[in-house]
Amino acid sequence: MWFDNFSKGNCKNCYACVRVCPVNAIEIKNEQARIIEERCIVCEECSLACPQKHKIISSEVPIVKHYLRNKEKVVASIAPSFAAIFGKNSHKIPTVLKHLGFSYVEETLVGAQPIIDEYFKYINKDDDENYITTLCPTIVNLIEKHYPDLIPNLIPSISAFICHGKIIKEKYGSDTKVVFIGPCLGKKDEGRFEDCIDAVVTLEEFERWLKQENICWDNFEETSFDAISHYKKVYPFISENTGYLSKDKNKKEVVSVDGAEDCLKTINAIRDKRISNAVFEMNFCNNGCIRGTGMGDDGVSSYERRRNIIEYSENCNAKQGDETDNSYDEILPNIDLHKEFQSKYVPLKEPSDKELKDILKSMGKFARMDEINCKACGYKTCRDKAKAVFNGLADTSMCIPYMRQKAENRANVIFSVTPNLIGIIDKDLCVEEFNPAAQKFFSISSLEAKGMPVIMYLDEDKFQQVRDNRKSLIKDKIEVDEYNSVIIQNIIWLEEDQIYIWIANNVTKEENKKKEIQQMKMDTVNMTQDVINKQMLVAQEIASLLGETTAETKVTLTKLKKLVEEEGKNNEVLY
Repeated sequence: MWFDNFSKGNCKNCYACVRVCPVNAIEIKNEQARIIEERCIVCEECSLACPQKHKIISSEVPIVKHYLRNKEKVVASIAPSFAAIFGKNSHKIPTVLKHLGFSYVEETLVGAQPIIDEYFKYINKDDDENYITTLCPTIVNLIEKHYPDLIPNLIPSISAFICHGKIIKEKYGSDTKVVFIGPCLGKKDEGRFEDCIDAVVTLEEFERWLKQENICWDNFEETSFDAISHYKKVYPFISENTGYLSKDKNKKEVVSVDGAEDCLKTINAIRDKRISNAVFEMNFCNNGCIRGTGMGDDGVSSYERRRNIIEYSENCNAKQGDETDNSYDEILPNIDLHKEFQSKYVPLKEPSDKELKDILKSMGKFARMDEINCKACGYKTCRDKAKAVFNGLADTSMCIPYMRQKAENRANVIFSVTPNLIGIIDKDLCVEEFNPAAQKFFSISSLEAKGMPVIMYLDEDKFQQVRDNRKSLIKDKIEVDEYNSVIIQNIIWLEEDQIYIWIANNVTKEENKKKEIQQMKMDTVNMTQDVINKQMLVAQEIASLLGETTAETKVTLTKLKKLVEEEGKNNEVLY
């Protein structure tokens, strides 16, 4: 492929490419933008709109360098708009290109006059039909891929650079490598289907190449091209060709149209039969080829580019004078200028009414009034977007109003149902909003709270400290005496929005429970101490009683012992 798709790493889901694409040739899958080749008209609007500055152009300069390294015969065909970029150095271009290794250097204008002659045949057709010139490849792609019913309105002729490519092949040999250097990305697409073109290099790529080669213009002399064009150098200007084509005796009016919007409107007018008997010189780029998609944005105005070309043209006329080049007169009869354009239209599948309504509902469109047709997703209407979803070209998440509403609804649900106390406090320390939980805690309605100083409810010094220190206050336990409550609060300052977010948990019940448990512990300790004390008293009383009885027992036993002893002695005396 001549182009690269958007890289996954760079795609940021901004949908900028989708919004600018005039033919909805960008699909979004898995949050990744991708160019649909079957629908793309190669206008480069997507690449220009991409905030990541992603270039979809695949440079063919390496291919050209390969030809030059291999010492092949390489001929450059350079579009007349090159003078818009190179200005006073334009006459040195042939010398520079040959320094790079090109064998011959010719202006693409050599192939313009035969094509203009073909256009005159249709300008003087005796019918009421409208015809469209085929110099702009983006216009041709637009009609072949999206307006196939207007293919008969395309003048069936090749473009000037294809004509020149065929001339070069015929003149220098079929093995010659033809490299077109021009202002248009669309030429890459057109050239890949033609055997007479071997590579296409945009002027932006050519400039970059020269910088890489460290080309110093002062080291090169002015030289002529290897073929002198009979056609005027102001070919890239919108209306200049129209002026040339417009003759008093023409049977059709010749009209110039440039820019995407006017081209689309004109094409629709032709299709709807609102216009008749005219030939339209169309160029999809505003201001024609001097603002081509392959020229880059160098900050130079269209006026300056136009002036550069005019000065170059005047200098050429002064140097060449009446000099003519008849080298192609014998070649032209061998060149086939005819081209049959083919329909490349790939229709989208049409959803049934039920399928369409189901998709619309999935995007939050339950009634006609919900279909606001804001075009933020890149589609003209919500129904067009729904059809794209049905065809797999878009996601329902691309509906920005719906996704915003969905996010806001979820945020509102969380804000409304959470048991946490939430407050939004402005930079002047006044309440902007309390959620229902906070309203219940402070016994105040949202309307009553709005605008009230936060000091009416909380310590404002802590809010000010958070802002001054740029450090959030987290898990700060405080007692709110007025409400006989205890809360754990978090205070966050949002610098970008200039507001405080206050979030708190009412832990009064937990704190009261802790106090109850603590009291129970103290009561238990006291009761335990009482039991211990009582036990000690009992032990002491028992000890006292045990002491008395032990003494009495001792006395009694002593007396008994003595009595026994005395009785024993008496018995011994008797015997």
